[in-house]
Amino acid sequence: MKRHVLLRSALATALMTVLAFVAAPAAQACACGGFVASNGISVAASVERVVLSWDGRTERVLLSMDALIDSADAALLIPTPSPAEAALAEPEVFSELDDVTAPEVVVDYTWWPDLGFGAGGDYGGAEPGASDGVSVLDTTRLGDLEVTVLEADDADLLTEWLNEHGYEMRDTLADALMPYVSEGWYYLAVRLTTEAENLSGALQPLDITFASDQMIYPMRLSAAATADQHVRTYVFSDHRVQRTDETSSNGELDMWFAGEVAASQVTSDALVSIVAEHSYLTVQDHYFPDPESQIVSDFTFGRAASDTPYREQRYETRMREVMGIPAGPALTIIGMVVVLVGVLALSGLTRRRRRRLRLAAVEG
Repeated sequence: MKRHVLLRSALATALMTVLAFVAAPAAQACACGGFVASNGISVAASVERVVLSWDGRTERVLLSMDALIDSADAALLIPTPSPAEAALAEPEVFSELDDVTAPEVVVDYTWWPDLGFGAGGDYGGAEPGASDGVSVLDTTRLGDLEVTVLEADDADLLTEWLNEHGYEMRDTLADALMPYVSEGWYYLAVRLTTEAENLSGALQPLDITFASDQMIYPMRLSAAATADQHVRTYVFSDHRVQRTDETSSNGELDMWFAGEVAASQVTSDALVSIVAEHSYLTVQDHYFPDPESQIVSDFTFGRAASDTPYREQRYETRMREVMGIPAGPALTIIGMVVVLVGVLALSGLTRRRRRRLRLAAVEG
């Protein structure tokens, strides 16, 4: 049976600051897909954040990533279990999520200052038709998006097509595609360009939807990455969720947030529509210092044992002050002054009493 491969390419010229990006060695894989660029171009992804929601039939993915791309032109390849549709997501989505999931600040007041003691390429607007074993089904533009739908038999045909159109897929990434090809998955190829010198930085978020019989986050391509990977997943559901895949036991998986999100806490259209259907948010960070050995499956999710809320806490020490002076020393000084004044006053009273007694003795 012929395997289908769907490629979509998008023009994403707007850049937004989502996370400070960390330079990484060249790689052709990121958390949910692979970057392809012209021969010799350095490509890597360091940080990726993704919002997931699923209604039992259709999955929605809001995707943001930081990339290091030594070029103004590249494409991102994302596998999906069925043909996907893509559009640009609203830039404010992830800044709103930052506010919603921000750690709780726990303030500890101190009266004394710390004195230091103790511990402190070009697709060329391909026309519909067949070319070298890859059928170009459609090419359309949706605003800034240029969408090209392709059909191919396998990863080798996809590799050849990309190579012939100015993009080189390295052997490691081509090999990582094989399991998806054997399972009949599709691919979303997002064409990224910019008028700047290169694409490095936070790329414009994408809004991706596709049919799926489970909530899944494609990760297997990232086994081809040569740099460490950091993925933050924001999962909206009816309950708190937990990871159920084999990869969840590898790397460093940490809970960041779990709890209900009120409709009043979000304003972007994407988040408003998601929260209206699924208001419980589970946020987890997964770090892979060695992606090749640690990423062995896609991410999958199941209901957690309870809906216990969780929020990170950050402890902050604040100084109590009196007239701009640390309260401890200030009150100590004030106390000493009060005692000194009291002693002087008492001493004065004592001297005056003795003087009166001497005068009375003389007069008597």
